[in-house]
Amino acid sequence: MTAAKKVRVQVDLSETEAKLLAHLTERLSVRSRADLLQQAYGTFLWVLNERLSGQRIVSIDDENVQKLDKYKELSVPAAEPLLFEHYDYLRQRPESGYKQPYLTGRNVRVGQLIYKMRANGLTDAEAAVDMDLPLAQVREAQLYYSINGELVDRENDEERQRLAAAGVQLEPAHIPG
Repeated sequence: MTAAKKVRVQVDLSETEAKLLAHLTERLSVRSRADLLQQAYGTFLWVLNERLSGQRIVSIDDENVQKLDKYKELSVPAAEPLLFEHYDYLRQRPESGYKQPYLTGRNVRVGQLIYKMRANGLTDAEAAVDMDLPLAQVREAQLYYSINGELVDRENDEERQRLAAAGVQLEPAHIPG
């Protein structure tokens, strides 16, 4: 048997895409970024083939999928262990009214961590020590912010406006020297 000829393809990614790719490579426990990209490409080809065959691809919850007479299901073995929870150290709290997640085990939102790091000039390692957090948790929050920064910034702005409207002083008063 002869080995199948392989062709190398180079892809340029944005910094955010590269961070997400590195995170998913680690999170999905695939051997390499190349393996992850091969799986992603295979998934893309399946989706494209289904669309070109006149099929529609929809997302449906488990409860309603049982009501369907006929369907094809996409299987991505590497993603199965995730159960579509993309983060180990971040959790949603719908009751809070915020869409951004909180750090697991803390009453701290992603934005609060990121803004504290910025305000104090902390690296990820310094923030982990300062807040007694696993370094992986800080990096995961940074990844979330790099992907969802607009949401986090918008929620922060809305919170500042609510507090200001309630008369809460947000900046320290000027202290004469």
